[in-house]
Amino acid sequence: MVQSDPKFRLIFTANSAGQGDQSGLYQGVLQQNLALLDRCRMVQVDYSEPSVEKSILNETLNSLGISIDPVMDRLTDNMIKVANEIRKLFVGSTDGPGSLSVTMSTRTLQRWTNLMVTYKRAPNALEYSLDRALTLRAEPAQREAIIRIARDIFGDAWGADNG
Repeated sequence: MVQSDPKFRLIFTANSAGQGDQSGLYQGVLQQNLALLDRCRMVQVDYSEPSVEKSILNETLNSLGISIDPVMDRLTDNMIKVANEIRKLFVGSTDGPGSLSVTMSTRTLQRWTNLMVTYKRAPNALEYSLDRALTLRAEPAQREAIIRIARDIFGDAWGADNG
């Protein structure tokens, strides 16, 4: 008989509760075996709190050698606001499904931050990096909606030189 360590844990992540993808947003998510699911404990995890994402983005910037000054602080706050507005439109409400088929995960938010630093000399580093992090994989109308959200949140800073 094989003995297992009492501290051993195995964690799965998924975009479904094991029943496959009913929404059509996660093509390739298949229904899982019921015997496997019976051996698992399910936990629903929502998006991180803004303060948690803020610390993740600050850590990302620090790893790139970027100091967190007041301008960079406002920039990342607004990026997190954009992400949360996109998520609201992706998730939808109790009245119906969301109007976006793409969302901004924390990983995508981190990618946007990284690309914003990489392309800081681009004419509009925020939009250019947002395109590469997220919106180029969205349908044109959804891309425009996301850009509009970002433009509204950033205001005059949207078209400014962010380098």
